[in-house]
Amino acid sequence: MNLKNLLPFGKANPLLVCETDGFSLRGAVLSRVGHQLSVLYQAHIDQSDMVTAVPELLAALKNQGWQGKSKAVLLSPAVLSTLVELPVNPKKPRPLQQMLALIKNESELLLMQHMMRWSVGYLLVGRGHMTEEQAQTILDLQQGKSHANNDMPLQEKFSFRRFGDLAEELGYIKRSQLNACLSVQEWLKSDDEQIECNWAGQGPVQDAPGLFNWLVSCVSQSLLQRWVGVFATEGLELTALYPFTACSSVFLPDDKETKITLDSHPGETVAIREEGGYVTHQHTYLNTDKSALAGCLESYHALPSSQFVPVYLSCDQAEMTELVKGLQQSIEVVLHPLEHAAMSAQLTIGMLGAASHYFALGKKNVCVAVLESGPIAPLLQRLEVRAGLLAGLLLLLLMVSELTLFVRQYTLETEYQPLQSRWSLLDAAKRRVDDEIKNIKKTQTELNQQQTEQQRLKSRLDFYYQAIPARVSLIKDLLGALQIAVTNEVIVTSLTESDRTQDQLPLLPEIKPNETEKMLDTEHFTLQAWALSESAAQFFIQTMQKTLAPSNLEVRDVPVVNSTGPMGLNGFSIKMQLVRRVPLASLRLQQID
Repeated sequence: MNLKNLLPFGKANPLLVCETDGFSLRGAVLSRVGHQLSVLYQAHIDQSDMVTAVPELLAALKNQGWQGKSKAVLLSPAVLSTLVELPVNPKKPRPLQQMLALIKNESELLLMQHMMRWSVGYLLVGRGHMTEEQAQTILDLQQGKSHANNDMPLQEKFSFRRFGDLAEELGYIKRSQLNACLSVQEWLKSDDEQIECNWAGQGPVQDAPGLFNWLVSCVSQSLLQRWVGVFATEGLELTALYPFTACSSVFLPDDKETKITLDSHPGETVAIREEGGYVTHQHTYLNTDKSALAGCLESYHALPSSQFVPVYLSCDQAEMTELVKGLQQSIEVVLHPLEHAAMSAQLTIGMLGAASHYFALGKKNVCVAVLESGPIAPLLQRLEVRAGLLAGLLLLLLMVSELTLFVRQYTLETEYQPLQSRWSLLDAAKRRVDDEIKNIKKTQTELNQQQTEQQRLKSRLDFYYQAIPARVSLIKDLLGALQIAVTNEVIVTSLTESDRTQDQLPLLPEIKPNETEKMLDTEHFTLQAWALSESAAQFFIQTMQKTLAPSNLEVRDVPVVNSTGPMGLNGFSIKMQLVRRVPLASLRLQQID
C-alpha cells in the first residue's frame, strides 16, 4: 500500500514536504511535471518546538509566493520502519482488520523499543552536548554506583533525580540545551499504547516456507494526531507521516537485481537489502557516538553476504564525498551515491523520495507512509472499489448489450438493403401486374360489352334474317290453309296469337338421354270460325289439319257447338288451337348458338 492508493486524483497539485530531526524543520513545496519533480519553494527553520516551527516555516514559504493551499506530508524519526514476517501471501492479503491485528501484534513491541531510545540522554549525546562517558556517569549515579570521575558523595537521592537535572548540576550541559531536548522528546516519544501503521507486501522469507516479508511503518497514534492538529491549525491537511530513513530507496533502479541501500543520518544508519525487486533484510544501527562511516560499515556487515552486490548510498550532501571515499577504501563494492538535481541544504534526498512516492514517480513497495486516514484495504476488499467494479460490470454488460444490438441492427440493416431492393422490384412488378390485371379486366369488360353488342346484333340479325322470314312463311302457310279450308259455308271470325314467341322462350333445361325426342310448343294461335252446317265445320277442321301439317302446326281442342252466327242464322261455332311443335333438341341448339 502507498499514498497513490489513497490519493488517486489530484497528483499534479503541489505538495508540501516537511522533514524534522527534532531540532529543526525543513519544508519544500513540490509539484509533478510529467515524470519529474519541480521544486517551487523551500525553507528551513531551526526550532525544536514544533508548535512554533510549523507556523514559522509556512510563513517563510508564503513570503516566497506560496499560496498555502497544498496538502502536506512529514518525515519524522518518530516513525518506525521495520521488516516483519507474517504467514500471509501479499498476493492474497487477508481482510483489512485481520491484517491490522497481525501488523500491530508484530509491531507494538518494536515501536515501544523505538520510543524508549528517545531519552534525554540519547538526545543530548546525539546532539553532541555531552559524551557517552558523561551519560554513563549520570546513569551510574542514578543507580547508586560510584564513578572514578565523580567527586560527589553517593547519596540515595540520586536515584530519584532526573537525568537532565543531574547533567546540568554536574556542568555537562546548559539549561537551554536541556530544554531543547525536552521539547524534542515531546515530538518523538509517547507513552500511548495505540499505534497507527501501514504496510507493503514483499517476497517470501528465504529458508522459511509459508512466511513472507512485510515492510511496516508505524507511529504512536497520539503523535500522529498531534502533528495533524498542528498543521490543521494552519489550514493544511497532513495526509501522511513518512519514516525519517529509507525514503531515498524510491530512487533505486526498478529492476530485479540484488542491491543494498545505506541510508545514513546523524546517530543512525539503516541498511536495506533488495532481491528480486523486494526488500529481504533491513538493519538499523544507532551510532550516536560513532562516525557515519563506522555506522555504514556496521550496518553493511550486518546484512547477509554482500560481496559483489552494488551499494547505493544516501546521506547529507556535505558528507557524501568523504563518506563515499571511506566506504570505497573499506569495502570493495560498486558504490552509487543517491543524488538528485533538486537536493539542497533545505531539501534532502529523503524529502524528494517521499514526494516521488506520493506522486507515484518511483518504486512504491520500498517505502511505506503511515496515513492519517488509516491503512487502506486491498483494492478488491474496498467497498467503493467493489461498488465501482459492480457498476463497471453493469456498464460492461450494458455496453455488450448495446454492442450486440448494434451488431444485430447492422446485420439486419445489411440484410435489409438487398431485401428492400428485392421488395422494391417485387413491388414494382406487382404494380405492373396489377396494371396488367386492370387492363385485362378493362379489356374483358370491353370484350363482354362487345360480345353483348354482338349478341344483340346477332339477335337482331337473326330476327331480321330468320325470325321474320320464318314468321312470314308461317303466316303464309296459315293464310294459305285458310284460303283452302274456307268455303261459302264457313266464316272466320277471329285469329289471335298468344304472347309466347320464340324470342321470349325461357332458358331451356338440359336434355336428358330419354328426352331426345321430346317436343316443345313454340307457336300458339287461337282460331274462331262459324259454319252453317256441321259438315262444313268438320270439313273446315280436317282441311286445316292437312294443310298445316307440313308447317308443324297442330290443330288442338276443336269444339263444335251450336251457335247463332251473322244475321241471326243458326249454325255451328268452331274454336281451334293452332300449336307449332318443335323438337327440344333443335331449340337447345338454337339457344346455344
